[in-house]
Amino acid sequence: MKRKTAIWILILVVASGVALRSWHLTARSLWFDEAFSWRLVEFPFSEMIARAATDVHPPLYYVILRGWTEIFGTSLVGLRSFSVTLAGATLLAAYLFTTTATGRRSVGVVAAALLAASGWQAAFAWEARMYTLGTFLALISSWLLLKAVRRQNLYLWALYSIVAAAFAYTHYFAFFTLFAHGLFVLAALIMRTRWRVGEMLQSPLLWSALGAAILVIGFYLPWIPTFITQNSQVQQSYWVPPIGGWSIPDTFYRMYVPTSGIPSHAGIGIFLTSLPIIFTIIGWGIVLAGRHARDAKWFVVILGFVPFLLAIAISFVGQSLYQDRFLVFANIFIFIALAMLLAQLPRRWYPWASAVTILLLLTTYWGFWQELDIENKPGAHAATTYAFQVHDEGPVVVTSPFIYFAVIHYLQEEYGNTTEAKLYSETGQLAHFEGGPILTDQDIIGPSVFDQPNIQNMTLVETSGFGGTKLPLPINWRVIEEKTFPEVFTYQGEVFVRKIQR
Repeated sequence: MKRKTAIWILILVVASGVALRSWHLTARSLWFDEAFSWRLVEFPFSEMIARAATDVHPPLYYVILRGWTEIFGTSLVGLRSFSVTLAGATLLAAYLFTTTATGRRSVGVVAAALLAASGWQAAFAWEARMYTLGTFLALISSWLLLKAVRRQNLYLWALYSIVAAAFAYTHYFAFFTLFAHGLFVLAALIMRTRWRVGEMLQSPLLWSALGAAILVIGFYLPWIPTFITQNSQVQQSYWVPPIGGWSIPDTFYRMYVPTSGIPSHAGIGIFLTSLPIIFTIIGWGIVLAGRHARDAKWFVVILGFVPFLLAIAISFVGQSLYQDRFLVFANIFIFIALAMLLAQLPRRWYPWASAVTILLLLTTYWGFWQELDIENKPGAHAATTYAFQVHDEGPVVVTSPFIYFAVIHYLQEEYGNTTEAKLYSETGQLAHFEGGPILTDQDIIGPSVFDQPNIQNMTLVETSGFGGTKLPLPINWRVIEEKTFPEVFTYQGEVFVRKIQR
């Protein structure tokens, strides 16, 4: 494919990918993780870093998001547009990495198009979280490493170290990708020296890679004590459920056929749910046996496979860390491997097979959108609006931290007010996974609110999501009005607004 043709097609692919990720961008209500991002960047910078240290993620995303919101604001569009922009950058990076790896612009274009059409990838661009920053950095760091290994250029090694460290400051699952980077360098070293230890020790590749690793560690040293503390916190208490027998096949199924529910594990559903992981493993084998450059095909397969392997191993041995969305960084390389697989077809079939594959992904994307039914599931946004329509006197009390921060976001953005709603808590404390790092004393209202004689009316905002239930009312209080607002994803449940009276 000619360079000019590739550029024009790539522009179309990126524009289409961004459009797909921008469609009805604010229709789905802000949810807990996004509200966490918003609330954290509202604090003064030094306090933001200190509070981020008590959470379970590194701070780079919040630092950059803070700068973004200084320019574009903290509305839902302002928050989520950062992720959409990075998703577009990810498509460009996918083209860059794949073209460099394979030496074929057409494969780079197809890889970018497959990711653009992926509903599973798009879902992460709808959220004000660190996932699209991570996918971008995963691709750029891998691209720089591939070029550095091939060219032995110290400038490229230095750039790689900076980007790799930035990736590690974005999400801890970056370590799994960086471990895959190390395996790739080791494999390249072995292939070049054919296991001759003396040659290995004299190889510029070995010393350049060690120098880069030392630089990455040096950049990361200031955060290591915090990482150790956060890891200890996770080991003591974390919300991720234990890994199960269907966890891995379900993840692969959602990568190709995104769904908000659980794939069927009965009858024909067993076969359909197992098919994507079987297809991926066979595809990896074909790519490895194919005609692509040896370093490229091994690198792509390692980048797709190793993070899964490490996440599974750690989850079985220690605290379960296996969660679909944490493997989004591996997914991009699974789709790049798919593009490389398609490129091994006969030339006359290649364009048609690629077009059909992209069309199938768009079909699953559309099915996912229809399944979510976002327009009829207004959730916390509509609940907040309704609560302040029926609210005439007395406090507005939110009984779950998993919707409280979303409620006060909408209050600030749409009513210019963050003081009328309070979070009900009997202890005044929250676990780190419930929003403890972003809680302030001004947020809390306790059980004594029901005993204050000057309060005769109250509006409760509650949720059945995240294991929540309606707050049992004291015997001298009654419900006089109630309305329900469903959320989009099953784990979010429904939001209830109850107007109660003494």
